[in-house]
Amino acid sequence: MIIAGLDEKEGPSIYAVQPSGAAIKQDYALGGSGSGFIFAYVDANFKPNMSLEEAKNLLKKSVSLAMSRDGSSGGIIRILNVTP
Repeated sequence: MIIAGLDEKEGPSIYAVQPSGAAIKQDYALGGSGSGFIFAYVDANFKPNMSLEEAKNLLKKSVSLAMSRDGSSGGIIRILNVTP
């Protein structure tokens, strides 16, 4: 499970919630059956404070790589940009 949000005190935050129940704050979080195929790619290409375009390009490339290796990852990418 991935939980993300924005508040006035902490700003943007994202947490990966483990099966054990531990919630770990991270710079980014991956989930789903194809995520195991792309951790190294995202680790190598993620940078803090990316522009929206850079983040969208990383997202599209990452998900397309996962789909090419994992038959359960679907065949479409939908991106939603949540703003205040």
